Amino acid sequence: MRLLLISITFFYINICNSQNLIRSNPTVNINNQYLNNPFTGGITSAQISEIDINLDGIKDLLVFERAGNRVLPFINNGIANTISYQYNHNYINNFPKLTDWVLLTDYNCDGKEDIFTYYNGKIKVYKNSSISSLTFTIVTEILLTEYSGNPFQMFISRTDIPAITDIDYDGDIDILTFESFGGYIELHENKSMDFYGNCDSLAFVMTDECWGDVYEGLNNYILNDCNSTPIINTKKSKHVGSSLLAIDIDNDSDKDLILGDASFENLNLLINGGNSSNAVINLVDQSFPENNSNTIATEISLFPASFYIDVNNDGLKDLIASPNDISFENKNSIWLYLNNGSNNQPDFIFHKKDFLQDNTIDFGTGAYPLFYDYNNDGKLDIICGNYGTYDTTGQQIGSIAILENTGTISQPEYDIVNEDFASISTIPLNTNLNIPAAGISPTFGDLDNDNDDDMIIGDAEGKIHYFENNSGISGQMIMNLNTVNYLNLDVGSYAAPVLWDLNGDGLLDLTIGKLTGDLIFLPNTGSLNNPIFDTIINDFGNVSVQNSTAGYGYSRPYFYIDNFNETNLILGTESGHIYRYKNIDNNLNGSFTLVDTFMFNILDGIRTSVSFEDVNNDNQKDLIIGNLAGGLIYYQSDNSSSNILNENNKLKIYPNPSKNYIEINEEGNKKIYDLYGRNILSSNQKRIQIDNLRKGTYFLKINNKTGKFIKLN
Repeated sequence: MRLLLISITFFYINICNSQNLIRSNPTVNINNQYLNNPFTGGITSAQISEIDINLDGIKDLLVFERAGNRVLPFINNGIANTISYQYNHNYINNFPKLTDWVLLTDYNCDGKEDIFTYYNGKIKVYKNSSISSLTFTIVTEILLTEYSGNPFQMFISRTDIPAITDIDYDGDIDILTFESFGGYIELHENKSMDFYGNCDSLAFVMTDECWGDVYEGLNNYILNDCNSTPIINTKKSKHVGSSLLAIDIDNDSDKDLILGDASFENLNLLINGGNSSNAVINLVDQSFPENNSNTIATEISLFPASFYIDVNNDGLKDLIASPNDISFENKNSIWLYLNNGSNNQPDFIFHKKDFLQDNTIDFGTGAYPLFYDYNNDGKLDIICGNYGTYDTTGQQIGSIAILENTGTISQPEYDIVNEDFASISTIPLNTNLNIPAAGISPTFGDLDNDNDDDMIIGDAEGKIHYFENNSGISGQMIMNLNTVNYLNLDVGSYAAPVLWDLNGDGLLDLTIGKLTGDLIFLPNTGSLNNPIFDTIINDFGNVSVQNSTAGYGYSRPYFYIDNFNETNLILGTESGHIYRYKNIDNNLNGSFTLVDTFMFNILDGIRTSVSFEDVNNDNQKDLIIGNLAGGLIYYQSDNSSSNILNENNKLKIYPNPSKNYIEINEEGNKKIYDLYGRNILSSNQKRIQIDNLRKGTYFLKINNKTGKFIKLN
């Protein structure tokens, strides 16, 4: 075991009536390299600040991921001239709920970084009140500024990132932000030092309506453009979003600007030719930092943002660029430039474009995982579809990755052995455009009764496609495309299929989630050798996970059997909440019962997809979650005696695993089910022969009790 790479911590989640889960970080290997931080949930649109998270005197990293408003703490190992960070989810709950943009800076000069964040068109501020542990206290939900002697709410767009630093070099932090009408930059000067002689107040006065004497348009800058007061020029383009970073780049004791905009891909450097009290932008470099030190310019497809922190523990602040939009970049999107100069006159040298991403599981946009034994060895692997990664033409192309479980039955470890299973990324499944499809969501089951599992995938166009497995019972999957646009079915957008025997007839039925947040159901009226899905039931179970704000739901269904022998339906959603429904058995024409809209009390991003199975053979289910950012989050069952519930509902099956037979020391009719809810064997015996079962995972049910066992060859 590689114990140094295993991080199993105690982030407890209560599952009603069954068990607890703890956040887990099994080892993951790719190309003979172990990922340090595999299960972060992915990073796409990162805002990065320095802060001492574990209070050891070393600055760590707080990554705020806009895709889902997630907080990702990375602990700095503190080795000089070395980039070494360890993700630690235990500190997530030390931070308040944050949205849209987050900047950390020390406003009260106590040496501890405070939080400035967006909140409903306003700036909210939290003070770092840490003593023995990381703690934040709300200072204000509405940051005010004075204008013409009257207090006003400081305006900030949710698409902007302001510059928060000491602009006038008087010892307290000021704020640069764009005004609401267009591309003029406002200076909100903090008068804390002037009024009180210290820096611990937030006493802002708007002292400059056109800081830098510059107007930022859609594709250009207009210099010397401050001719009227107040400045409202409706003839110019409306401001659509920008990011600001104010640092002294040329060592002349005034702040220059590094600016990113929603209309271009490069960082722009605006040189301040004035001084700290009268800024005048007189030079614009639109390919920064290319011209700074013969390095390469940042190329983010749209809307870069920049951050200035010491990454490699050399005492010099480095430059990070990342997209401030969640729609246009998904991998290789965190550009790191190391500072080869000084803090007074930085010289940025390109280092990598996948900072932090190179040590985490990240499948681009969207992750749709399944616990599934793809190689039939009795251990559950992870099969993960995705929405896609960008090709050279700017199209997102979906694929399927395989994380093979190379550990033991009780201790999973994973190797990423294939990132394009069945060559999905090369097949023109999108017949409208004759290109590969995006939004690949897989499900598995033996549809032709040849003792190997076939595959159905859904795509972003609302279609499903059938792949036949030609491997036979003993080998790994050999998937061949059988039917494009299987059943000529179109659910609108984002088809998320699942195969499961819902009516108990031994045939795999088909349930499909979709963009609108509801489900359709296609019962299998054929045979084991010839499935027929000729009936469509809309609004299946009256299930709906539609987000009232967004207007859509992204329902992603998953069925499982609980400890009370009942079928449960759980769904990933647009909001990230996991919904759970019961009252499904013998009620396929009725309404299912919604029992939870926030199952597990977890929120790990938006557009989530879930799988819930017993991976480590402890008779308790484990959970994996995928999200819009393209990453995975892993939870395992907590086996401490104080946290095991419903002990009386668990079956003791032995030997387990087994090749030939199993024994159950209980009387009654015993039914064995496969992973798809099909009853494949029944017996009244305490000793049941299983020689004829194919290798894999099974469930045994008796008297409202359920147990799991593994059949070996």
